[in-house]
Amino acid sequence: MLGADMTTTDVQHRDHTALTEEFARALVAHLNRMRAESHPDDPPTDPANVWGQMQHLPPILELDFWTVEDGGKIVAHARTQAFTVGENGHLAELELMVSPAMRGRGLGRTLLGHAARAMQARGRTLLLSQTNDRVPAGEAFARRAGFQPGLSNHVNRLLLSDIPDGLLDAWTTRPDDGYTLDVWTDGVPDADLDAYAELLNVMNSAPRDDLDVEDHRTTPEEVRSMETLTRAGGRVTVVAVVRAPDGTLAGLTDVSWRPAQPGIVSQGNTGVRPAHQGHQLGRWLKAANVREVVRLNPQATEIRTQNADSNGPMLKINTDLGFRPFMASTVWQGAVTDVLSGLERN
Repeated sequence: MLGADMTTTDVQHRDHTALTEEFARALVAHLNRMRAESHPDDPPTDPANVWGQMQHLPPILELDFWTVEDGGKIVAHARTQAFTVGENGHLAELELMVSPAMRGRGLGRTLLGHAARAMQARGRTLLLSQTNDRVPAGEAFARRAGFQPGLSNHVNRLLLSDIPDGLLDAWTTRPDDGYTLDVWTDGVPDADLDAYAELLNVMNSAPRDDLDVEDHRTTPEEVRSMETLTRAGGRVTVVAVVRAPDGTLAGLTDVSWRPAQPGIVSQGNTGVRPAHQGHQLGRWLKAANVREVVRLNPQATEIRTQNADSNGPMLKINTDLGFRPFMASTVWQGAVTDVLSGLERN
């Protein structure tokens, strides 16, 4: 319990096998209160979408929550997620949020201790977490907790009304060079599943700067699991791919949105195989998918994407298309032993 004197902090732990619809509603209410601080103009998240995802988690994902509650409301939480197979078995991703009115009372440190000890017990040696410039308390906490900045990003935003006249036509007008474009609106076709999973490995070329993160090899099973998770969260996804003259997949991009909240579209992956770069395929893919967004979702007003500040080629395409900085963010990494030592010292 939390009383006015804040002398006792009860932390509740739930792993992915203990999630309930009631918890999803309480968590989303907390997240929406937090989101009002960082994204005051965005619509609130629907608890049904989060509960839908909780029921369709990939089998290779471990998801844990630690919460502090007061008066029946969640006022602070930590969440970890870690994949149990494949690469990067040394790391876990961490999300930690404390309601503004409850900061400065040690709740963040308490939750961090629970999460770090649990991850250490599972053999995880590195925690990754992210902060943004809308909530300065996040960076201050990360530094105090012994995390180091590993990757600087920006969320960049394209207002569809700002796209220059004729630009989409120019970017989608192609020479007769044998490249063709497909758009998928109902998942990756079975015939292309293996090739698409392999194509996703091109995303390993995206800058990671100082992050201690290994390349990830995507499997066809992961592609299907992520499609299921996305649909369960109420999102529609559009994938555009370019085929090389020999029929192999050369590049991809994807966007998604929730029809219940159609204004904001999320840009996901965009990548082109090195052997096919220099043919303006990235611009073609981006422009084609923007057109699909406008066609399928006429209520869309903006597209948001996150890019590493060091990703010059992608930033050039996005800037030319009309994306502008919306929010700065940093990915932090902290060795579990260092984090725990710091908590013990302080």
